[in-house]
Amino acid sequence: MKRIILVVGVLLVAATAALGVTVWNTVRPTSGPRIEAARRGKALILVDLQEDYTGPLARQSYQEPERLISAANQSIESAHAGGWPVYLVRVAMPDDWSHALMTGGTAIAGTKGAESDSRLARTDTVEIVKTKSDAFSNPLLDTQLAAKTVGELFIAGLDAKFCVKKTVGGALNRGFKVNVVREAVATRHSTPLEEHIKDYETAGAVTTSLESAKRELSSSTVRQQASAESGSPAH
Repeated sequence: MKRIILVVGVLLVAATAALGVTVWNTVRPTSGPRIEAARRGKALILVDLQEDYTGPLARQSYQEPERLISAANQSIESAHAGGWPVYLVRVAMPDDWSHALMTGGTAIAGTKGAESDSRLARTDTVEIVKTKSDAFSNPLLDTQLAAKTVGELFIAGLDAKFCVKKTVGGALNRGFKVNVVREAVATRHSTPLEEHIKDYETAGAVTTSLESAKRELSSSTVRQQASAESGSPAH
């Protein structure tokens, strides 16, 4: 009996350790090569605005989802007006016990809940699918931003405590200028949103209002300057 208890104890410890490693690898911000100083383009990154979180049948609903979607769509419209790329980042977790435990069974790959909120304006947007908190955990995002010489990011979405914060961290680790759109982020965590905002600013990000973000994104000044310097027409 003692041997059985010992074996069970060892297995429990091993399972706990494995889960701890999985959680740590999932939630930590990533690192990558520093971007070139000459990258002056802008981009909008919207994180985890998905059916399981903001949709009508959300399994983990956030307060005022309509406000979040409206702010996101206004930001998308402004980015399109300025000619800047828009990335819809969504999490799609593997269908296994450890990820189900971490997420409460939400945003499981292949389910409706893992899809981007159907109310988001998706025309001329790029979808980035991830399995970890930081949007940069999918190398496609780095590749896309480099191809478009993006050096400044406007980030919004969910959750301010987790995926938004880790994406902000991943961006700062790479040397991006980071703006967090205040009215377009939210949290279900017990820590007030303002505390997370302070964390962003302490780390080096800038918190901007939706109206300011819309003005910045709708401006193609940097694009026009870059085109003028290269001798090619601005579009």
